[in-house]
Amino acid sequence: MIYVLLTYLLVPWWRLAKRLQRRDRIERILLVQTAKIGDMLCATPVILALRQHYPDAELTVLHAPVTGKIIAGLNEVDHCIAIRSDSWRGLAGKWRLARLIAAGRYDLAVNLSPSLPLLCGLIWAGVPRTLSIMPTKVGRTLAALRRCIDLTEQHRPGELVLATKQRLLQQQGIAMGLRKKMAIAVSGEAVCDRLGITRDHSAIGLAISSANKLKELGEDLLSALVTRLLQDYPGQVVLIGGPEDGPSATEVVGRVQGGERVINAAGAFQLDELPALMQRLKLFIGVDSGLTYLADTFDVPLVSVVGPMDFREQRPMGERVRFVVKKPACYPCVFIFDTPYYCKQKNRSCITTVAVDDIVFAINDALRDF
Repeated sequence: MIYVLLTYLLVPWWRLAKRLQRRDRIERILLVQTAKIGDMLCATPVILALRQHYPDAELTVLHAPVTGKIIAGLNEVDHCIAIRSDSWRGLAGKWRLARLIAAGRYDLAVNLSPSLPLLCGLIWAGVPRTLSIMPTKVGRTLAALRRCIDLTEQHRPGELVLATKQRLLQQQGIAMGLRKKMAIAVSGEAVCDRLGITRDHSAIGLAISSANKLKELGEDLLSALVTRLLQDYPGQVVLIGGPEDGPSATEVVGRVQGGERVINAAGAFQLDELPALMQRLKLFIGVDSGLTYLADTFDVPLVSVVGPMDFREQRPMGERVRFVVKKPACYPCVFIFDTPYYCKQKNRSCITTVAVDDIVFAINDALRDF
């Protein structure tokens, strides 16, 4: 509670700063989203809404380094500030964050990452108008800081978080749609060609991992799935992931027959090069991770193995999306504002009970009539 007490002690200072910085027009906007790839993609509807409502304002996004390539090339974004979460530790870190925000002289700040450091930074910076979503459960600390934010909107259990963002922006008179967008690097086409990925939309993309290991399929299921895909579908199977996924991809390729149709693309693409790959695919298969939301951004038919995530709160929204959901007694245990990284039951049954037939059934349903 020390930061709450400090915030209240600073009330005269930051209230004065808000008055001195207030302008009649909104000329500079700060959007705060410091979560990972999937969350940033799901924040792009907010970016589009802000740009539509304030076409002449300067829009800056404060973000995690890993998401920079999603937004850096967007016409709607004027400036990007990458910041690591460990940079705001302690009082000195939070004060540096506040000074960084204050230096931008923003007229409006929209916060999609309702953590104590970011709320303190926005309040201490004296931004004239601050909007923030609030987590599903608001503890005493955040409840105290909430009183210092101009407009807030609390996420409701089981609600799509995009709906929470819509209600927040509506309080400022801003209409928001659901369309996502990301930057596209032209170099992605050259990477696809170098890997030999066909242009006939016959290839199936398969995400081989997840940042949250609680959600990943594992090499046994991946190998069995690739074997089945090679049997049932004539095109290539593209294994997609980062450089750290290379060993798993190599293991999967080594286990299957017909490996000449399997392309190991782990680590081959930069984030903003992946749209070129997605637009060559017939279908994408993944878990609840950034790659799945990236495929959905480009309306690729996809199958999402939901795992432990409450997919009522955040999910791909496309017409050609199908879900594989197993619901053991402990399901769901992962929520948009409460994300564990290990299985309390120690069996990951929401993943380990998924069968290849479950995924193939969803694939065929996703491709039906298309």
